[in-house]
Amino acid sequence: MEFRDYLKERCRERGISLHRLALLCDLNQIYFYQSVNKNKENPPPWVLRRAAPHLGVSYVELLIAAGYLRDEDLREWSIRMTAQAAPVG
Repeated sequence: MEFRDYLKERCRERGISLHRLALLCDLNQIYFYQSVNKNKENPPPWVLRRAAPHLGVSYVELLIAAGYLRDEDLREWSIRMTAQAAPVG
């Protein structure tokens, strides 16, 4: 599923339009519309951070859906954090 379709589906589930989401995120509506519908690239991470609470998903989930993070990246990060937290000795 393309990210724009994912985003539109989350909006439908929450009962809000893309226009309303832009307002909730304090974004210029034209910029937001173009970043979702006209650009070939997905909205930047700072936009996703603003949108996440209004869509009922985590920021990380949006980063994954937009292709900024992969599940593999999260597994690798989790392994590193676990290794760092493990007691030495």
